Amino acid sequence: MAQGRPKAAAKRPKAAAAARGTRGPRKGGRTIAPKKLRVIQQQKLKKRLEVGIRMRIEQETVQRAQGSLPKKLALVTAPNKEKKAKKGRS
Repeated sequence: MAQGRPKAAAKRPKAAAAARGTRGPRKGGRTIAPKKLRVIQQQKLKKRLEVGIRMRIEQETVQRAQGSLPKKLALVTAPNKEKKAKKGRS
């Protein structure tokens, strides 16, 4: 015959279980990386081509805009995030 009380199963506190269930949507992409090297290389090539095409379109648009305007076109760039953070702290 067994001696003593039976061991109770480990239970989670109710507060921890509730906090885990209420987590919102996660940030980031929802793609699963392929395991095949060939597919990875194809994706990298496709991405490079898309970036190159987009940059070329932007350059052509700027050139056309500069050619049709009497004044020189000035491009405005977004401020860096690092500079914003430093300005906000001081």
